[in-house]
Amino acid sequence: MPAATAPAVDFVLLGGKVVDGSGTPARVADVAVKDGRVVAVESGLRAEAGQRIDVTELTVVPGFIDPHSHSDWSVLGNRDAQSTIRQGVTTEVVGNCGVTYAPLSAAGVDPARNALSAYGYDGKVTWRGFAELLDVVHRHGGGTSQNLAWFVGHTALRDAAELRGTGADAGGIRRMVRHLEEAMDAGALGMSSGLEYGSGRDATTDELTGVAAALARYDGIYASHIRNRDAHLLDAVDEFLAIAGRNGLRAQLSHLNVRHDTGALPDAWHEAVGRLAAEREAGMDVLADMTPYPHGIGLATGLLPGWLLGDGPAHAARLLDDAEVRARLRGDCDRYWRFVHKGQWDRVVLATSPATPELEGLSFPQIAERRGQDCWDAFFDVLQAAGTDMQAVQLMGRLFTPEHVAEAIAHPLFCLGVDGFTSRTDGPLAERTRHPLFFTGHTHYIAHHVLQAGTLTLEEAVRKGTSMVADRFALHGRGRVQVGAHADLAVLDLAALAAQDTFAFTGRYAAGVPHVIVNGRLVVHDGQHLGTRAGQYLPRS
Repeated sequence: MPAATAPAVDFVLLGGKVVDGSGTPARVADVAVKDGRVVAVESGLRAEAGQRIDVTELTVVPGFIDPHSHSDWSVLGNRDAQSTIRQGVTTEVVGNCGVTYAPLSAAGVDPARNALSAYGYDGKVTWRGFAELLDVVHRHGGGTSQNLAWFVGHTALRDAAELRGTGADAGGIRRMVRHLEEAMDAGALGMSSGLEYGSGRDATTDELTGVAAALARYDGIYASHIRNRDAHLLDAVDEFLAIAGRNGLRAQLSHLNVRHDTGALPDAWHEAVGRLAAEREAGMDVLADMTPYPHGIGLATGLLPGWLLGDGPAHAARLLDDAEVRARLRGDCDRYWRFVHKGQWDRVVLATSPATPELEGLSFPQIAERRGQDCWDAFFDVLQAAGTDMQAVQLMGRLFTPEHVAEAIAHPLFCLGVDGFTSRTDGPLAERTRHPLFFTGHTHYIAHHVLQAGTLTLEEAVRKGTSMVADRFALHGRGRVQVGAHADLAVLDLAALAAQDTFAFTGRYAAGVPHVIVNGRLVVHDGQHLGTRAGQYLPRS
């Protein structure tokens, strides 16, 4: 008997409307995939296929690429990327805001293990260097469902170099650069910084410029959660542009937005965006990104002053025993989410608190009422209970006005990100992500901003969440439905998405994305995760 002939292609998506990521109008076409690549995009395709999937009345798009994700925090506890892959997200750019769990000093191992356990990881922290962490994520333990491209965090570099306080000397900068070079040699995209919290906020402009100089040798990117997004927004933007400009770097300004009612001048955001546009005109490769909701996550320690945190979280927890320290703090926490100093605690929910999980999901007025306290003492008690894990305490805040969110999303210099992390509906992650940001943040762009509010056209929203991001981070061959591209694809049911309230938290995975393909392999089929881990590590090109 003759051997069976292999089909011409692995599978075909039949009869869908293709929005190819380029921004051009949708067209009806079949999409054929073979050996992980798109091999045809044409109507009436007759190739013999191993599998034929009828997507008539549905929309085929490139898999979404999140330009600003923190899924490196949760990937070890959620390798199947349940909440994001089910939204059609096939690639996430991680390691943002300066916070990565590598490189690690010996003193950083226990805090990293405790923090990662809050995201569902119950294994050992065996790595120290950045390349070792990549091995754990991508080469051991079963892989991932989604592709990941990584930044290394400046705060992690600082902590690994065992620096405290301001004014890193030449030796400290050399140690940070050594760790940075190791990460870049392992394929990191570049360095991210987070300058509103942790030891990152102790870094001077000169320190950041000195460390970032090493990126130029790799054509690396400098991404930054800048130092201020309220009264001193423009100073913070100028600092970001100076660090990138002095080193001739590509630059990404993370979630460039202004928190509502925190002291920013009325036109500060427009002037900030204007400065980015002017730098682009002058030749700097700089872009920004935005988030989909008026809500966002934040680190609780961002509200605390440096004098409390200078000797580490354990010492800070002991200081919080002192009533005089607490009294002083009430007048000296006017930073980061400054609206709490106006008494607007109702805008803040406790999202992640390993030491007091029974309070997670409650607003601070609710916590205060439950404990018979005011909101400040409730806040201090949560941080004190966390002790050495204080940096793991996360908040969810109502930060922006809907009008501001829509304006930033529509701006041509902004990619579309979520600033969350992939979650799941069971285990520790489920308890700590009770907000639609984690489950429908990506589909919200389509369901709300395209189909309901009309903030963007479908073609433009898809472009800003796919090819624009792929081009920004040099993820070659991704972000488009075209012949030769990697077959990262998502199939959208626009009618189902249009009918959804993606502002509501349901506790379920997103609906409206029946099929998701990563590197030519079905990961989600008919709305069900198949357990496929087809993701790849995407090193810097």
